[in-house]
Amino acid sequence: MIDAVLKRRGLCLTIVVSLSLLVHAKGLTAPLLDYHFHRQVNTASIARGYWRNARPIQEPRIDWDGASDRLAATELPIYMWAYGKLWPIAGLGEKWGRLISAAASLLTALLLFFFFENELGREAAFWGASLFSLLPVEVYFGRTVQPEATALLALIGAIFFWSRSLESGRSWGAWAGAAFCAFIAVGLKLPYAHLLVALAGLTWRKLGRRSLADWRTYAAGLLSMGGVIAWYLHARDGVYVVPTHPSEYANLLSYSRLPYFIQFQIFSRIPELVMTYGGLVFFAVGAREILWAKRDTFWLSWFLGVVFHLFAMSGYSHSHEYTALPLAPIAAGLIGFGVARLRSIAAAAPKRRLALAGLAFLLVAIPSHSALRISHWYRQGFDFVGGAAKAADAVSTRNDLFFTNCQAPSVLLYYLDRRGWSSELDMNPTTADRIVDEHVVEGARFIASEKRGLFAEPDGAMWKRLRAHGKPVWDDGKLVIFPLSNP
Repeated sequence: MIDAVLKRRGLCLTIVVSLSLLVHAKGLTAPLLDYHFHRQVNTASIARGYWRNARPIQEPRIDWDGASDRLAATELPIYMWAYGKLWPIAGLGEKWGRLISAAASLLTALLLFFFFENELGREAAFWGASLFSLLPVEVYFGRTVQPEATALLALIGAIFFWSRSLESGRSWGAWAGAAFCAFIAVGLKLPYAHLLVALAGLTWRKLGRRSLADWRTYAAGLLSMGGVIAWYLHARDGVYVVPTHPSEYANLLSYSRLPYFIQFQIFSRIPELVMTYGGLVFFAVGAREILWAKRDTFWLSWFLGVVFHLFAMSGYSHSHEYTALPLAPIAAGLIGFGVARLRSIAAAAPKRRLALAGLAFLLVAIPSHSALRISHWYRQGFDFVGGAAKAADAVSTRNDLFFTNCQAPSVLLYYLDRRGWSSELDMNPTTADRIVDEHVVEGARFIASEKRGLFAEPDGAMWKRLRAHGKPVWDDGKLVIFPLSNP
């Protein structure tokens, strides 16, 4: 049956597309309050600002810095800008964020098929591109409202087009495509600069020592990375959203615990979220052939560049699972090669049926592992924000500033659809009164919170303080809003 599928390239592509659509359909229209909600809401909030204020791409803004209208220090905002442009179409609003990511993941799977087919053959390409969509880190982060899926598409696009640009004739169109994709990939995710290691390996494999004097290679690097540097120089003085200064990254890396973070990546993160335990078997077969026996310069450079990036990101990669996403395409390629190799061995084995049954078991184990490992990531939280916009409209005007008691600065403000500030007052109850008073002076007209902790009725300290001045203007049992007055 598989042999019949492999003979028909169109059928292979149909299966690759269908798998990508299927696995990314879960939660596609759900609110943004599943795992990594804070980053998803940040992204949607900036995108909504692009739509509502018709801002040009170079002027991202946030809603959680009070009434100020300052540039936001973000990654290259092409994903958020496109998201904002699509926002009003078909009434889908925030749902466009997941749709863009799912579409990017689909295109990535297709590009991987074409690239793997050229590198490893039709069968390895089929298995690799299909299984790519079933790896845990891709299943989930391939449809979140974050720039990761788009950045990964650009990264694979850069490799795909650069490979084409090195072929006979040295296509300028492929060269331009590679430079543009590299600019987008690294601009969206600065740590994706490890892409340059893979591209260098690809160039060396094709040109050898001639690559050292290849001016096209240097020109592509200067053009793409020059654009990235220009963006970050523009954004670095804005309000913090993501790290744009070396010192900001340094604060997140925690190099004092580097040995622990490295062993965590090796023994937990990579096998559990990138390859799966069943996939490790296939990966070992593929890696032994391509990385060890052949010592393929490109594949070694690509693999080692990404692994070094995960190690170098230390505490940041430990805390942010999506940093492992760039390893998924490499793992998928080597897994696909491993499946093809083991299938040929199983087909010739004395106990053919038993060998093929074992192969099928390992294949089924990959999506099964993914389903079991990340099922809890889809659970929704923050149920108290469901009616927040209705509440804000009932008690305030669009220009009224809110202070919110929320662990993620943008979340409650986004669902209230108001500008303002946020702080988790329950984390430091002794300073809560001072923090609130400071924001009242800055112009906060209302304070909103989940009805818990300091805001629990009747004994929460903040509830008592505010209730002494009057009733809340909104209280649905979950969300409470009080008016604020100067201290």
